Amino acid sequence: MVPSVNIPKGASLDSVQTVANHNFRAGRDYPFVTIAIPTYNRAALLKGCIASALSQTYPHFEVLVSNNASPDDTDRVLRSFSDTRLRVINQETNIGLLPNWNACLENAKGDYIVFVSDDDRVMPWLLERSAALIKQQPQLSSVITLSNLHAASLGQTRPPRTSRLCDTGIRDGAAILKAFLTDQITVNMCGVVMRTELLRERGGIPLDLPHTADVAAWAPLLLLGRAGLINEACATYTYHDDSETARLGVEKLLHDGRKVADLIAQTAEIHVQDPQMRKTIQIHARRCFARRGLITLSDYRKSGGSIQETLNVAWQFRHDLYDISLKAALRFVAVTFCPQRLASRLRRLRHSTPEQLA
Repeated sequence: MVPSVNIPKGASLDSVQTVANHNFRAGRDYPFVTIAIPTYNRAALLKGCIASALSQTYPHFEVLVSNNASPDDTDRVLRSFSDTRLRVINQETNIGLLPNWNACLENAKGDYIVFVSDDDRVMPWLLERSAALIKQQPQLSSVITLSNLHAASLGQTRPPRTSRLCDTGIRDGAAILKAFLTDQITVNMCGVVMRTELLRERGGIPLDLPHTADVAAWAPLLLLGRAGLINEACATYTYHDDSETARLGVEKLLHDGRKVADLIAQTAEIHVQDPQMRKTIQIHARRCFARRGLITLSDYRKSGGSIQETLNVAWQFRHDLYDISLKAALRFVAVTFCPQRLASRLRRLRHSTPEQLA
């Protein structure tokens, strides 16, 4: 039977014991890494997610599932596993998406943690290759791995963009972040292994950024020093047309992009000592989320927003979109003003390259 604990609504998690020893040790009586799976009402997907997590070739880990009061067959799926590496937290009521992620963080026993949504999958070698880098240099803030992109509506998966400049290894975290901001690598939360206590100290998953909370959690960690990079796919990220973030208003999506760009710029100002690299990170943070802002506006237009409404929102956020390239701007204009039939075709093309407009 999988061990389980009930957490009453509003209960404090401060009493959960944290792991203070961050030294890498081969023989240990507690997990070195926690694979955290926050879940709600996705029993059909959860079983495969847990199975992929338990298939790790690295031995010192736990799988922690926080069931957010799911009304479907989630409980039955969880009871079907007898693996002692699996722990379950049962929320008595639905506490919300991001608080459920933080519940995983507070209850994690591992020195490091990776968050895997119930519709995502991790490769068997994710933890083994990440732990190998941490063993070389303990106290790394994080290990960044790449992820495939799976379009649920199309049933298609494409490989990640891999870096031509950075091989697998330990390097300056700012250089890894620059590669992400300039679209040289494909990174998603399910492929990022973070030092647990460091993430806790920084407040965990931010609750006020529902669209960009994942990037806001892991990206600033890279600016704190050295980090690991595994320049190959170690996870598969799934995106949906009907995801929770897809249902947010376009203004909220753009606002969150601006806030995480500001967060990265502010963190760079404090922690990046080299003036040139600091300026580079700040510039590319603004450009990255300006580019993604145009993607958001294009999707809004293609999903039925009028030309006038799209242009009104673009004008409202014009200062945040200032740093886009000419190519991105021209493509946005073409998408905004093109006939609906052509817009539908562009939407299909867009689904095959979800995170890139330019």
